[in-house]
Amino acid sequence: MRPKHIIFDVNETLLDLKPLARRINASLSSDLAFDIWFSALLHYSLVEAVTGHHEDFSKIAKATFEMTAAKFKKVIPDEEIKSILGMIKKLQPHADVLESLTKLKEEGFTLVALTNGNSTVAKEQMATAELEHLFNNIYSVDEAKAFKPHPKPYQYVLNKMKAKPEETLLVAAHGWDIIGAQRAGMQTAFIARDGKFKYPLAENPNYDCKNLIALVEYLT
Repeated sequence: MRPKHIIFDVNETLLDLKPLARRINASLSSDLAFDIWFSALLHYSLVEAVTGHHEDFSKIAKATFEMTAAKFKKVIPDEEIKSILGMIKKLQPHADVLESLTKLKEEGFTLVALTNGNSTVAKEQMATAELEHLFNNIYSVDEAKAFKPHPKPYQYVLNKMKAKPEETLLVAAHGWDIIGAQRAGMQTAFIARDGKFKYPLAENPNYDCKNLIALVEYLT
């Protein structure tokens, strides 16, 4: 079934995290620092979700950055941490994003974004990247009080859109996001950004794409 609605993950799927990665790696003097921090960020967001609690993603980002800094025996002042993590608001889209979203919008798809970040950060990100005009809505998991890939955020957006899961496509560069959407009954498209891989134990996504241009070709 050709989907009618498309839900996009934001960080890495649409926006390029490399500048943030370089800054974190430099501040902690390790090429591994960003990957360790980002994994911890996802891990502890899931801890919040599975224990029935919800915390602001930005606060978890700061807490896990401090944990990562301690791992590398670094003490980073709060103001510097704020400056480093504040880069998330200034990310630019990947080269294929604007053209692809514009084409999908012209084809009549309903486009929305769904991010683990809070709504204030998400809206600032989209404004900085000059993408906000392409989306019918920008959703934060805060509205569902659970982080992806918990079922609640997907179901929340489906309910807000009055959309059936089988006619809705989740697009993400993260294997865990693909799994969450699959298990919520949605169609999925994996975007193979650098260093991102599908989870081998999951079902194959409906669309397996090297970039968003390839997805557009599949859908149009």
